[in-house]
Amino acid sequence: MDDVGAPIVPVTPDGHLERVCLRNLLASSDEAVYFKDLANRFVLVSRGVVQHHAERLARLGRAEEAARLGPESFIGKTDMDLVDEPVALCWMAEEQRMIETGEGITDVLERDTTDNSGGWFRTSKGPLRDDDGRIIGTFGVSRDVTGQVRAEQAVAQREAELRAVVDSSPDAVGFYDRELRYCYVNAKAAAMVGATPEALIGRTDAELGRPDDVVALVAAGLERALSTRQMCEVEYSVGGGGRKSWFQVRMVPHMDAEGSVVGVVAATRDLTELKEAQEVLAHQALHDPLTGAANRLALMDHLQGALASLEREPGRVALLFIDLDNFKLINDARGHDAGDELLVEVAGRLAQATRGSDTVARLGGDEFVVLLERLSPSDDAYLFADRVIATFSDPFSLGDERLRLTASVGVVVTSDSRAEPGELLRDADLAMYRAKQKGRDRVELFHPMLRGHARAAKRLAADLRKAVVEGQFFLLYQPLYALGDTTLVGVEALVRWRHPTIGVLGPEEFISLAEELDLIGALGSWVLDEACGQLARWKASLDLGPGFYMAVNVSTRQLASSEFVGQVAAVLEANQLGPGELCLEITEAGLLEERARCGETLDALVAMGARLSLDDPGAGYSSLAYLHAFGVNTLKIGRGFVERLGGGTANASVVAAVVAMAHALGMSVVAEGVETESELRKVTELDCDEVQGFVFAKPLTAEVVAGLLAGQTGSALTA
Repeated sequence: MDDVGAPIVPVTPDGHLERVCLRNLLASSDEAVYFKDLANRFVLVSRGVVQHHAERLARLGRAEEAARLGPESFIGKTDMDLVDEPVALCWMAEEQRMIETGEGITDVLERDTTDNSGGWFRTSKGPLRDDDGRIIGTFGVSRDVTGQVRAEQAVAQREAELRAVVDSSPDAVGFYDRELRYCYVNAKAAAMVGATPEALIGRTDAELGRPDDVVALVAAGLERALSTRQMCEVEYSVGGGGRKSWFQVRMVPHMDAEGSVVGVVAATRDLTELKEAQEVLAHQALHDPLTGAANRLALMDHLQGALASLEREPGRVALLFIDLDNFKLINDARGHDAGDELLVEVAGRLAQATRGSDTVARLGGDEFVVLLERLSPSDDAYLFADRVIATFSDPFSLGDERLRLTASVGVVVTSDSRAEPGELLRDADLAMYRAKQKGRDRVELFHPMLRGHARAAKRLAADLRKAVVEGQFFLLYQPLYALGDTTLVGVEALVRWRHPTIGVLGPEEFISLAEELDLIGALGSWVLDEACGQLARWKASLDLGPGFYMAVNVSTRQLASSEFVGQVAAVLEANQLGPGELCLEITEAGLLEERARCGETLDALVAMGARLSLDDPGAGYSSLAYLHAFGVNTLKIGRGFVERLGGGTANASVVAAVVAMAHALGMSVVAEGVETESELRKVTELDCDEVQGFVFAKPLTAEVVAGLLAGQTGSALTA
């Protein structure tokens, strides 16, 4: 074993060991190590210097020269022999300053400008001194740090790009440390709290005076992100009364290079516009866009909830199905904009007529439904429906016009929490349809038997559509006689439906249905064609005499059509008939209701020379003079008044006054539905002009009428 004080490496007096160590160091070092004399000439260089210059020569295309390089290649040379003059002069000047001042430079980052490599080096340089401290030259050590520098530059670039993205983000972005203090915020985050970014650094949300509930909610989310190392989100709102603002905060743990959580990155997004858009969409999904009333989806949801509440608190629920009467005619006459305006006003009146707990819904078109919830045993749903009907008593405003509108209402009531919402709505619809059938402007309560009626009506509707296509209709003709000499002066065409399974149906069983199904135009057109064609055939084979005419019933919808006048003219021309040989019968109710649309049509028909007869005037005699202004030249007194003529002088006096007024206006009077000799005497005494009824003839086939016209004596009661 060596002595304790013995040197580890023997040192020779002449410094041989130092030279050995230096030679080995220079021969193996990849760093660029060099020594120069006072004239800037290389004395010693390391392998790193040789490698660096060899690589530079290779990049310059001097590979053979690079291959011959060795440490000895540099001895005695200066930088002027190795690199471009500007670079060499710069390095030599720097070394001269060190020789003159005795001061070196330490760990300086330098860019390699000897070629286009763009490398980076960490360099330390200093004066070379002998044992006595005299400066005898210079030395330097350079380490290639290109990879490190470029990596740092890349990181710096990414950080700059990230900062640019964060700073320009529409979201408010903040970096919190573990104590929930801001260590960075972008401009958006600073603006959100009304401060500069610098003013937020090192402060907490609480110190910034943010609302306590917001601070608590966000702080809890930040703590979760720190403890769980998982992203979390929270939403909060601020403001109230007026506009409320909504925000979403997404919090992500911020980790260092070792994976330790050092803070949280929080991005706050303004959700106000999104929330408002969602609210608008939600409202649109549950409300009618025109009236603002609930739609079918909302109604069924509320109805389901109302039924479910019956399990907790026994009571009753009612549905009122409301359909406006003759709305299609109004809509067609005045345009959809006017119709929409009317629907909005209807919805408003229904809302005013109901309780706050009730639901007013529009199903589409002119159909509304009112849901009455929590009805007590003393509440009468029928009275609620009457209240709805009463809301229509005041005229509706439509521009400068005041319009009266009625509605038919169906009511269904249940206390069964297990009732099916869809079935209840269908039952209320059936009750409403029953109200339509019974004359409109009324309320009908649902009864289970209506379901059977509905099924039958549905089948009949399908059959009627088929009948129009297949031509299952035919006409009968009821004679019209002059009261003076009982001569046959005309006939009224009456349509019948030869149903393939039920048998022959009268107009009262399908005309209203044809109107509802919008088939009345096609059916009325066929009746007009067939009736005029029959009159032409009679004229061709018989001597009818002057003044004989064909009466045809015309619906209000036909009169409202812009094509009707042209249709009448075409039918008359096709059958070579004069306008006076056709009498168009219209009802007073339809004419008064649709006078705005029908006025021009009636004027054109009168100008053409067609005869107009007012059928079934009802209680509207006070408007007789007004109706005469439309060109009406015949008044028909219906069966309802004729059969009451025997009930006293008062009834007779009313009819006598109407007949006298009609004659004063130049109108002829027809008494229809005369069935007995007594009634015939009464209408004769009242000075009526013409008569029709079973006392003379029932509706007849064309063949029987032809026989009567020819003076034959065939039975007038067949058909």
